[in-house]
Amino acid sequence: MEVTELPEEVWLHVFHFLSYSEKCSIRSSCTFFKRLIDRPVLWKNTTVHLEKLRFIKNHFWRTLGNRRIKSVVVQKADEKEWAQLASRLPWLQSLTVNVCCSALHSLGDLRHLKRLVLRRCCCPSLTALTSLHLLSDLCLCEVTRAPRSDISNAVCHLTNLTSLHYHESRTPLSTAALHNILQCLPNLQHLSLKMGSNQYPVPSDYFCPAQTNHISENLLCTMGSLLSLELLNYMDPVLPPTGLQGLTSLKCLTVHYRGWAQEPKPCHLKTWLSTLPVLSELNISMGYQLGVYAKSVPATVHRLSLKHVMGELQALQDVALQVPDLQHLHLDLCFQERQSLIANVPKFFPKLQSLAVRHHNVPEAEFLKLAKLTSLRSLVILDSSTDPNSPLKVLTYKLHIQTNYRVHVIHFSDLKDQSACFCVN
Repeated sequence: MEVTELPEEVWLHVFHFLSYSEKCSIRSSCTFFKRLIDRPVLWKNTTVHLEKLRFIKNHFWRTLGNRRIKSVVVQKADEKEWAQLASRLPWLQSLTVNVCCSALHSLGDLRHLKRLVLRRCCCPSLTALTSLHLLSDLCLCEVTRAPRSDISNAVCHLTNLTSLHYHESRTPLSTAALHNILQCLPNLQHLSLKMGSNQYPVPSDYFCPAQTNHISENLLCTMGSLLSLELLNYMDPVLPPTGLQGLTSLKCLTVHYRGWAQEPKPCHLKTWLSTLPVLSELNISMGYQLGVYAKSVPATVHRLSLKHVMGELQALQDVALQVPDLQHLHLDLCFQERQSLIANVPKFFPKLQSLAVRHHNVPEAEFLKLAKLTSLRSLVILDSSTDPNSPLKVLTYKLHIQTNYRVHVIHFSDLKDQSACFCVN
């Protein structure tokens, strides 16, 4: 059958299942496939990495234009190259700037930009950001040279922001600067802060300003409507036990501790969790042993992530008693009783729909007990082998058979999101 005898819609549906390299191979086979492969519908979720913009040929820019690429990562561009990018791809909606030491004036020409990530950039000024009126997601990761006042003023003009990542390694953002930013962002839902390399405590009203004449209604409204909070590089006692008391609408809390805490006190996380009545997602990395706060996890939590957390089987059971309806679990414990962990997951969390866990070479019988999770749809193996003939691949095949291919098994790769913040990665 000639390839042109099938409707183009059928080929486009097939091409949706191909990887980037596979699509490039198909594209080079004939002019018919080349035209189909370059359809924007096949590239709408693709991020392109661009280096040395001055050496990019016209035909490559035309290809990006035909595909209507809306997300790019740019490395070390100068002012002339920024202008070239803005003229070639004016419809860009997501831009990640990596290790740049030039001015960013031409960013103002990207009127459709909705997401901007600046990481490790030496920018003398950020005033160009004030013209990005559609910007809803901003990440400033280790931006230097620009004074804090300039950064604060630029952010305050972006009134449509729903997500703000402000990551600076020196000290936490001052209370006055944080309040000034938040009272200008009435639509903010997600806030991510890096708490600094030193353990300098912040005032008790850092996130919970007292209702005085000096506090505007906009600030109280923003604090009260915040849905997600992420604290990076955190260690107690930077925030007080009552630090999150005013964030009653918070649905997602993420705490990435700087390291492991050897002493169980002070663990302010226990008090924080008791003041979050609608929390549905909790993500913890390192920090205290799981047993310290296991019995404080709210029953409202449906999604839980424990990464590099020290814990024992009893502590995990205590968590299970707190969250009987848990649906999503990322379990990466520093665990001594490794071989009994996977076998107990179906007993502890019977309603799981997704699970991420390490295999740790457990016996086949224990691994296949995951088939008892009747609601499980996704299983991520965090320590999977790249060898297609590994015993783990045989195990997952048997799991497929036992679950009638109900469970989608993902063999985790160590690839990082190149368009995300370095701190998150």
